[in-house]
Amino acid sequence: MQLKDNGLRFSPITIALHWVVAFSLLAIFGLQLMIGQASDDAVRMALGRVQNLVGLLLFLVSIYRFWARITAYHPLPVGTPNPIEVIISRSVAVSMALAMVLLPIAVWASRCAGGEVVELPGGGWLPSLLPVNATLKHVVDVLFNIGASAFLAGLALHIFGAVKNHFLLKNNTLKRMLGKHVEL
Repeated sequence: MQLKDNGLRFSPITIALHWVVAFSLLAIFGLQLMIGQASDDAVRMALGRVQNLVGLLLFLVSIYRFWARITAYHPLPVGTPNPIEVIISRSVAVSMALAMVLLPIAVWASRCAGGEVVELPGGGWLPSLLPVNATLKHVVDVLFNIGASAFLAGLALHIFGAVKNHFLLKNNTLKRMLGKHVEL
């Protein structure tokens, strides 16, 4: 079994973790919507703990993904893409992988600086290593907003590229990200 990406294809680990991250992000966004709609404080707290757990798992997976991304060869693109598009897509992918490490840290730092305990389901919690400080919280929140905006722009480019490859160029890029063997 291929454990690392190479110049011809993604490893099954990379493909699986790509979709784990995608569905984890959807879960975090969905949980945030549910927290906003919940009328009961107990429900909001329970959903918040689940959201914290998904964020923690996303952070741990993202550390590995970022390391794997910068230490392995990235497969050649399918078809004959424009070299500028390849540079942009690879830059966006590395930036998104880094953001998936840094943004959860920023959320944790913001909550710590705001005096909140980051609770997990089952009574667990993440340690607070930062002092309670309103100025620090403000700085971290501003940095988070900048990073989240950049991440969402990168995500939009990523989705645009996937849609373009699948529907406009009609190549096998999506099939490759679903684990199928494709010819370059």
